[in-house]
Amino acid sequence: MLSQLQQDISHTWKSIMIVGPWLDAYFVEKVIDSLNPPDIEVRFLVRIDGEGVVDSKTLSALNLARENIKNFQARSLLKLHSKAILLDSDVFYLGSANWYWYSLHESLELTVTGKTCILPRLIEELVVYWDQATPLSTREMKEYHDLEPIRTEIHPPNTHSTGD
Repeated sequence: MLSQLQQDISHTWKSIMIVGPWLDAYFVEKVIDSLNPPDIEVRFLVRIDGEGVVDSKTLSALNLARENIKNFQARSLLKLHSKAILLDSDVFYLGSANWYWYSLHESLELTVTGKTCILPRLIEELVVYWDQATPLSTREMKEYHDLEPIRTEIHPPNTHSTGD
């Protein structure tokens, strides 16, 4: 899925919207490396928890994006769980995969892709999310520089493993 996404990003000419609770620098580097041209608008929408905290790996990934993507924006949304990518409002990726190394390489995830015309309300829903979200400032992310990939599954606070 990642190689197909990178190919699709390389054919994107206007905008990218990446929605997901967590990111890592590994994924953001793949996005950066795929941008052509480099001035495409890239918007990230990530999770903020009930205590107003965005995951530090996610902040590091966003800081990397901020430093390397000319037309960068980031926002956070309380308890976001959706995972989607929208390319030029034309192609979508939607599913269970989070946008970090473990989820993309080790976890069993389902991601479907297609033309947005087959899901006509998807763009509207993502715009609603974006409009409800709070902008993240440079100040909030500039101190984060952890470029190591997320190599384990993330368990949000207040979740419990059933452990067999």
